[in-house]
Amino acid sequence: MTPKKLILFSSAILGTMGVLVSVIIIAIGGGFSGPGPSLLNPPSAKDLWAVGNNLANGMELNYSLTDQSMASANMKEDVSMKFLDEGKDWRVLLTILNNNVSKYNLSLSKALLIPTGILDEPTQKILMPISKSIFAIRDIAREPKYLVIGAIWDTVNIGASTQSVRITGVEKIDTPAGSFNTYILGYEIGKKQSKMYLVKELPLPIKAEVYNLNGTLQYTYELKSIKR
Repeated sequence: MTPKKLILFSSAILGTMGVLVSVIIIAIGGGFSGPGPSLLNPPSAKDLWAVGNNLANGMELNYSLTDQSMASANMKEDVSMKFLDEGKDWRVLLTILNNNVSKYNLSLSKALLIPTGILDEPTQKILMPISKSIFAIRDIAREPKYLVIGAIWDTVNIGASTQSVRITGVEKIDTPAGSFNTYILGYEIGKKQSKMYLVKELPLPIKAEVYNLNGTLQYTYELKSIKR
């Protein structure tokens, strides 16, 4: 074998080994299990989900939200968000219905749906229940994540321990907005399982049940309707 062929042959072997090592690292790091991606069938871009995924101009999402962590326990409200495409950012027409009707005009980045301007303190206070429930996924999926059973998305500190937040399974669920095939993103606190339900084609979770360290339900929300 000529030196040139030997170099090409060696490069091919090293390249193949590099791909294999990368796949092993991805598989171990993500903890993939069950049907779907594996060492021989690694996940690809089609398996990724990101905050704001598939948002379109004029899309409207309507949620029911119950937040039991606020001073006024068992606070319930309906949340409506209509997204208007303004090029670099989304303009969001937000309506909150509880005892009163509050309307806001927000500018959110297309990456992670983060407010682009400074919100005054009264507005922050009113939006807090939404920020730490429906939009809490922004803190978990800071970049695109794999919708694959076993894939680790993040970790949470619970007392002195750390728990992985991962895709625990798939489930078809019924909501007022219709039936959806969902991926369950969850973690355990004691005997309680906090869950967020994700749909590959939708920009935010469609349902969630989240518990605190004491095992008390912190908040729950559900998609009531979607207009495209």
